[in-house]
Amino acid sequence: MSVSTVRDARVEDVPRMARLLEESSLSPEGIAEFLEHFRVVCEGADIVGMVGLELYGQDGLLRSLAVAQSERSRGIGLVLLQRAIEDARRLGILRLVLLTTTAADYFARQGFRAIDRGSVTGGLTSSSQFRGACPATATCMELLL
Repeated sequence: MSVSTVRDARVEDVPRMARLLEESSLSPEGIAEFLEHFRVVCEGADIVGMVGLELYGQDGLLRSLAVAQSERSRGIGLVLLQRAIEDARRLGILRLVLLTTTAADYFARQGFRAIDRGSVTGGLTSSSQFRGACPATATCMELLL
């Protein structure tokens, strides 16, 4: 999997992106609003991987890192994560925050650290993810860029 296979998400991708998120037990809420900061990996007509950023000043919310079940263990998730981190740096983001219910160990291996969800303030708390799309039991993590 090469970074060159990652492309910008397009409006016509939204239904397929939402389907991938739902299949991955993730919320599609808000993807259209921040579509310009989403990247996808396609296999034919199918979107097999995706990741997005929501921007809140110098904070970014990493969200919707998802890979189709049939495509897992091929490195697609890591390529997408690295691309999102590169995008965040290019956009002047100093801290990436995420919420996860299933992948805390994966993100910890990539340099994220668990933080108290209550310590997150500012614009990030207005995101759909913090307002309830992610359950209160989700692990909150950050990566300082």
